[in-house]
Amino acid sequence: MASQVLAVYARSWGGALRRRGMRLLVVLLPVVLALLHASGAWRMPVLDRLDQIIYDVRLRATMPRTLDNRIVIVDLDERSLQEIGHWPWGRDKLARFTQELLQRQQAAVVGFDVVFSEPDGSSGLAHLQHLAQGALRQTPGYAQALQKLAPELDFDHRFAQVLQGQNVVLGYYFTSDRDGGARGLLPQPVVSSQQLMGQTLRATSWNGHGSNIPVLAQAAPIAGFFNAMSDDDGVVRSLPLLAQYQGQYYESLALAVFRTLLGLPEVRPSYVPGGSDQWASVQGIELHQDGRSQLLPTDDRLAVLVPYRGPGGQRGGSFAYVSAAEVMQGQLPAAHLQDKVVLVGSTAPGLQDLRATPVGGLTPAWRRMPTSSHAFWMGRAQCSPTTPVATTSRKSPWPACCWRCCCRGWGRAPRWH
Repeated sequence: MASQVLAVYARSWGGALRRRGMRLLVVLLPVVLALLHASGAWRMPVLDRLDQIIYDVRLRATMPRTLDNRIVIVDLDERSLQEIGHWPWGRDKLARFTQELLQRQQAAVVGFDVVFSEPDGSSGLAHLQHLAQGALRQTPGYAQALQKLAPELDFDHRFAQVLQGQNVVLGYYFTSDRDGGARGLLPQPVVSSQQLMGQTLRATSWNGHGSNIPVLAQAAPIAGFFNAMSDDDGVVRSLPLLAQYQGQYYESLALAVFRTLLGLPEVRPSYVPGGSDQWASVQGIELHQDGRSQLLPTDDRLAVLVPYRGPGGQRGGSFAYVSAAEVMQGQLPAAHLQDKVVLVGSTAPGLQDLRATPVGGLTPAWRRMPTSSHAFWMGRAQCSPTTPVATTSRKSPWPACCWRCCCRGWGRAPRWH
C-alpha cells in the first residue's frame, strides 16, 4: 500500500516538475541568451539591430534642436565655387582666407575638414625653375629675377606662413588596403606604444594614410583624422577618438580641435580593472593639464556616440553657417567670428562625403565633427550602445547592458579634477 502511495506521489511530482520545468525554461532561456549577447560571448545580430532601432528612435525624439552659437561652419558651398573658383583653390587664396579668419575675424580655432596632400603648382613656379635649369639657363638676368619672384610664387610657403604658430587644425585620413600606401606627413601621435608599456588598445587599426604635404604639416603640427565609423547597417552613429597606425595612436579631428581650444592637454587612456595582459581595458580618454584631469568616456574601441543635435544642414538649426565666399571677399563685419570655433567643410555637390545617419537621410560626413566637439564642450560625450566597456576584459560580473544603459543617458558634465 505504501509503495502504491509513493508511486502516485512520484508521478504527481514528476508531472508538476515537467510542467514547471518547461515554464522555467521558457523564462530563463531568453535571460540566458540576453546575458550571453550582452557579455559578448554569443552575439545575435537581431538583438544588435533591435538595439540600433531603439537608439535611433530615442535619439530623434530627444534631439535638442537648438543653436550652439559658439561653433560656426564656414561652408565651401556652390556660391563659393562660383564666385571664387573651382576647388581646390590656390594656396595663395587659402592663405588670405585663413588670415581673414584668424586676424580680422579673430576665430579661436580653425579646423579644416580638408587634406592638402599635393603641392600647389598653379603659380607655375616649378615650370619657371625648370626653364632656369634648361632653355633659359644662359639668359641674362633670368635667374636673378626668378629668385626675387620665387617667394611670391611659392603658394604653399605663403599658406604655411599664415598657419605657423596659429590655432589651426588640419585634417587627414587613414586607409586600409592591400598596399598600405602612405602620402604626406602625419602629426605626432598623442599616445605612443612606449606609454602603454606593451599593452594594446582596441582602437580602429589602419595600414595607410593620406596626409598633408610636409611644409604645411610642419607649420600646423596639430592635425586629426576624419574617418567615419559605420555600423553593420551602414549608419554612422559613432566617432573614433583615437586610431592605431604602426603601433602609435592618433587623434580624430574633433578631439584635436577640442584639445587646441583647451590649450593642448596631454592625452592618456583611462583604464578599468580587469584588463588582460595583451589588451588594455579602457573606460575613456583622460585629458591632463596643469595637474588636473578631465575624462571623455568611450567604448572599448575608443569611440563615442555622435550626439546629433538636429537634422543637419543650414535649416537644421544646430550651428550657424557662413559661406566661404563671404569670408574670402571680406563681407563679414570685423570680429563677427570672434572667439568662435570655426570648422571649414563643404556642402557643394561632388565635394562632400555623404553618409547615412540616425537622424535620417544622407548628410556630409564632416557634420559629425562639430556635433562631437559640442558634446565634449558640454561634457556630454557618450559611449557606444553596441560595444560596452565591460566586454573588453570579459571578466566583469556586471552585465554589459547595464553599462550600455548608463552610457546612453546625458551624463554629468566632466570637470577638471
